[in-house]
Amino acid sequence: MGTTTIAVFASTLIAAPAAQAADVTLKSRTWTKTMDGKVHAVYESYDDHVRPEDVSIRIRKKDSEQVLDTVRLIDTDQCAPDYHCWDMQFLSEPVTLPEMGVYTTDVVVREGRSDELVDRDNGQLSYGLNPHLTVTSNPQWISYDKPLIKVSGTLVAEDPNTHEVKPFAGAGVYYHNRPGYFEGRLRTNDAGRFTELLSFSEYSTDTQVEFSFGAARETLTLPFRKQELKLKVDAPLGTVNAPYGSDVPVGGKLTRIADDGTEKPLSGYDIVIGGQKTLVTRKDGTFSTGFTVKQGGTVKIVPSRSGWFNTPTHSFEVTQPLRRSKFSSLKASVDKYRKVTFTGKLGVTEGSYPAGTSAVIAIEHSTNGKTWSSVGTFTAKYGATFTKSPAKKGSAGSHWRLRHTGADLNSTSFKLGRKSTQLVNDDLTPEGVRKGKTLTAKGSLIQKSGSSWKSFSGQTVRIYFKASTKGATWKKLGTAKTLSNGTFSKKFTAKQDGTWQIRYIDTPSTHYADYGREDYVDVR
Repeated sequence: MGTTTIAVFASTLIAAPAAQAADVTLKSRTWTKTMDGKVHAVYESYDDHVRPEDVSIRIRKKDSEQVLDTVRLIDTDQCAPDYHCWDMQFLSEPVTLPEMGVYTTDVVVREGRSDELVDRDNGQLSYGLNPHLTVTSNPQWISYDKPLIKVSGTLVAEDPNTHEVKPFAGAGVYYHNRPGYFEGRLRTNDAGRFTELLSFSEYSTDTQVEFSFGAARETLTLPFRKQELKLKVDAPLGTVNAPYGSDVPVGGKLTRIADDGTEKPLSGYDIVIGGQKTLVTRKDGTFSTGFTVKQGGTVKIVPSRSGWFNTPTHSFEVTQPLRRSKFSSLKASVDKYRKVTFTGKLGVTEGSYPAGTSAVIAIEHSTNGKTWSSVGTFTAKYGATFTKSPAKKGSAGSHWRLRHTGADLNSTSFKLGRKSTQLVNDDLTPEGVRKGKTLTAKGSLIQKSGSSWKSFSGQTVRIYFKASTKGATWKKLGTAKTLSNGTFSKKFTAKQDGTWQIRYIDTPSTHYADYGREDYVDVR
């Protein structure tokens, strides 16, 4: 018997003939079927021009040209000569190979004839009997902490020649989950083992993943564990009395009970407040914001819904917000550097409010006192003094006011302005001078009067100098008084290289300051 087996193998170890054969890609496919302890190839016909009686199947090792066995199809007479055989399946003769494993199959049509066709690597043949799968997972459940599950398994089968149970190497194991959200195929290693990392989402429920290879089936059940969320709200507690349009403080912390039973902060999670505002928890699970009071009733603080967690809810009550806001002790000014400043308090006409209640205040500007535009906003806390300045600078004369944006409340308006001034023809001469010689700072000061400029007499200008040495700062070296025509001059002794600048900053409350140009003088 042993001699006969060796002879059969030797007869099949031949190189693929018909070098002149045309390589094609067929629609027909082949796979493996075991029956009565034998391994067969199955041919499923999808090519109109191919008759099953003309088909043979060559079996090779992967990446090898050596043909180990060639088998014909049996029961081909089930397809009548005038029938196209579409979607019909035909079993091959039993396959005999040297050892258990996964091989590649070539479909050969009209072998040895001048019109021979060959579809290389048409399919695979798994040469093994009675396969058996074992599958395990780590962890054995799905949760927020464990969305990635490592699956490990082993495939063994009987060697068709010796009936010894061995690891089945190179086999393709198919898997899919129920319900069918994903599927895939794994390849066993030389020890018949495989691993895969499966990813699950919050939409998973108790999930079954089925693994199969031929007749072998193994189902892995992964329970879905929801975690409990804990919502601790520090403010507000109880009933809130606050003026219309104000922002009452809302804050707290969101934690979860992890798989190990410990309580952990939940960061980057959405919190919805009264259906009005959504904010995200910080790294430590805390959150804080302001809730704008517009009407009375119940306000819910709710973490966003997620399949990972059981979701808690916190509520507080808001009374009908009849109390109105007001500005008090409000003042506005513009300084000589054109900086506009508001100071004052935000309060209520009656009643009280929770500590930390605030509102968004807009600073508005108008050139005519009728049409207003916002030039900046700030948050003011009720009962606390504020001092705020917009980025926009003051002009010769324009209107300013504050607006409580949530309550449609406007302050009185203030007309702020000063006269503009300008240093002209300011200069240090000569530009190049020897050390110890005289330098003269000179120029004119003018002021805006209506639409024209006029000389500004009797004013003090300052002369500053900054040496060219590293780290030097500006220093005032002297002053000069403007004459009736607005001109001024001041003499200095040249001592070192540096930059000079004339400044008019000693202004009356009716005028803006002005800076002259920076003038570099080289002292030789």
